[in-house]
Amino acid sequence: MNAFFTVVRTVVALAILGGAAAVAFIYSGLYDVSATTPDIPIVAWAVHAVSEASVAARLGANKVPSGLDKPETIKAGGRLFIENCAVCHGAPEVAPTPIAQGLNPSPPNLFAATRKPDEQENFQFIKYGVKMTAMPGFGKSLDDDHVWQTVAFLNKLPGMSKSDYAGLTAAPAPSAN
Repeated sequence: MNAFFTVVRTVVALAILGGAAAVAFIYSGLYDVSATTPDIPIVAWAVHAVSEASVAARLGANKVPSGLDKPETIKAGGRLFIENCAVCHGAPEVAPTPIAQGLNPSPPNLFAATRKPDEQENFQFIKYGVKMTAMPGFGKSLDDDHVWQTVAFLNKLPGMSKSDYAGLTAAPAPSAN
């Protein structure tokens, strides 16, 4: 029984020391949180792993509606992309904006030809955002229909040309009265 209490005291002492070390590290200012300084690999890995697992755990709640392939839905999403996303995610054959250049981690290249869009995942990212990535959640400013329109546009981005992008993001022509 004495050995049991020795083990318990040792575990408690290690937990207290570990907690004290964590608090000392947090308040020491040693870890550089500047956006221009890349994270150390273990931190980058941990943040990415937590993000991936968190998003994956919530995908089942995002029910993909029909009609995301309709041209008018895609064009509506294109206009939303221009208004809300292009400043960070850019456009085909266009240099990144100063805002995009200053983000850490860098925004993903949504136009990469090898990218495989996931509708549920894109809905999750757009509606709720992603902590510690500068990706805001648009769920308070866009209703679900608008988020899904943006998702419809994202489905078309991989490998998109500059001219196709211009066509899908153009404002509607004014109606003649």
